[in-house]
Amino acid sequence: MSQKTICFYPTNQKRTNHFLYNLSSLLESTGMFKCVGYKEIKKESPRQLFSADVYHINWFDQSKDIVSFVKRLYFLIALKLKKKKIVWTVHNITSHEKTPFYNKILFRALVRFSDKIHIMCKQTIEIAHLEKYASKVLLIPHGDYYGSYPASNFDIYKRYGVDRRKPIFLFSGAIQPYKNIEVLIKSFQKNWNGDCLDDSSPVLLICGKVEPVSYKDSIQRLLVDAKDIVFDPQFVPDENISAYIKTAAVLIAPYSYRSSLNSGTIPLAFSYGKTIVCPDIPCVKDVVAESDCLYSYHYESENDHVDVLSKMMLQVYSDYNSGKILAKQHDAVSYMQQNSWKAHEKEWISLYGEASC
Repeated sequence: MSQKTICFYPTNQKRTNHFLYNLSSLLESTGMFKCVGYKEIKKESPRQLFSADVYHINWFDQSKDIVSFVKRLYFLIALKLKKKKIVWTVHNITSHEKTPFYNKILFRALVRFSDKIHIMCKQTIEIAHLEKYASKVLLIPHGDYYGSYPASNFDIYKRYGVDRRKPIFLFSGAIQPYKNIEVLIKSFQKNWNGDCLDDSSPVLLICGKVEPVSYKDSIQRLLVDAKDIVFDPQFVPDENISAYIKTAAVLIAPYSYRSSLNSGTIPLAFSYGKTIVCPDIPCVKDVVAESDCLYSYHYESENDHVDVLSKMMLQVYSDYNSGKILAKQHDAVSYMQQNSWKAHEKEWISLYGEASC
């Protein structure tokens, strides 16, 4: 049986994106597919750019300038004219940052040109107005992060000088405005500040590369005289990520409703047997419908977000002290096993098989 070649846009390299790397690894393990990356082909063998059988497009409708837009639109039209099969994964409805109006053209072109539209949560159909294209929409949830990061004995408590009696509430990842770090800090301080601190109260650890760099100043202004909040605006290397997650009592991701559909942090936490606190963005609603493995909440405004999240943190702290959080962690492990890459292998294959494309 001949292999199909799938070209992943923008790349399927592990150092760049674990989602596409893990998907590529799953597909190649079947022996049915050869997976390549658009960026690598364009750099090393540009003449082979249109030689793949299927093109799996990701984050394509987020060009930052007119030149990027024209290049992407040309590439998409060229694929269609050459009658190449196109699979498109809808990661977000809009970019997390403000983007030019012409990205809507790319979005609409992808909707029409794609042979298969892959979504990771049910509400995407409604939010992206895909009802007319339901016949080519396929729902497959985000896969796991098993083995994505090496085991690590990196001592988080020692690294930040944190009392080992204190549970760590962790935010880790790229620190960007849409992730509501200000809300996170204000929510934590509402519960634990000044006289409210003791030897067993939690520490909020916020770590990751800040984008844009100027955003770091906004965060640091909030942390003047703050207690039990550690802010480390440095990129967390892959070799230490597992240590951060394993050490944390819980992960917190206070996403914005404006742009967030899906989250890679949720399956990352679950893959290491941890639970997470986050708003009821579309992918969270799907998780909650299937399992009681995370702390979900809803907010109406930024002020409301601070109030609701602060109360949820108190609940997490209570559950941590009583041991109830262990039930959430157990359910998180079960949920991830049932929704791993391997568990949905047939569905992933169907994105590229003859029956689909």
